[in-house]
Amino acid sequence: MVRRRFFATLIAMLTSVLVVHVGPSNANRKSSRGGCAGGSTVPVNDGMRLQATHSVLCLVNRLRASHGLRRVRVSSQLSDAASSHSTDMVHRKYFSHVSLGGDTLGRRVRRTGYIRTRRGCALSETLAWGVRASPATLVRSLMHSSGHRRILLERRARDIGVGLSLGAPVGDVRSSSATLVLAFA
Repeated sequence: MVRRRFFATLIAMLTSVLVVHVGPSNANRKSSRGGCAGGSTVPVNDGMRLQATHSVLCLVNRLRASHGLRRVRVSSQLSDAASSHSTDMVHRKYFSHVSLGGDTLGRRVRRTGYIRTRRGCALSETLAWGVRASPATLVRSLMHSSGHRRILLERRARDIGVGLSLGAPVGDVRSSSATLVLAFA
């Protein structure tokens, strides 16, 4: 019964979607909250996108530490699943935990080899996007959604994948934008 309730809660969290539209942020190298390099910089090219990806990880771990939780480790496999999903959403212009082809988080992660047994593992995912959005703005917006906040602060989470793509998952956005997918296990 407890296991069934856990999976029902997990499914509810996975289906919650946060559409974030944020304004410009300062172009400082350090975030005003947490001191993560590039935390308040809006990524506009691939070099900045890579720095922003590292900054998101730093911000999530500082947030977790401030709540007495252990840091999450980067998993290249979870990051591959998150990156491919954020890129797909930007290129195909949709914003959902399920791809237009029907791929779910579980399928995306399984393809990476992260899950090797038939039993699987508990996975969760958060999505955010914003116009002129810095890593700090995106992470802060996730914390303002109760479902996403629960995922970010999940005590059992050990690994994270960060996928940050330049561009919006919707049409007619002319300003710099970013789409973020965080996959947790």
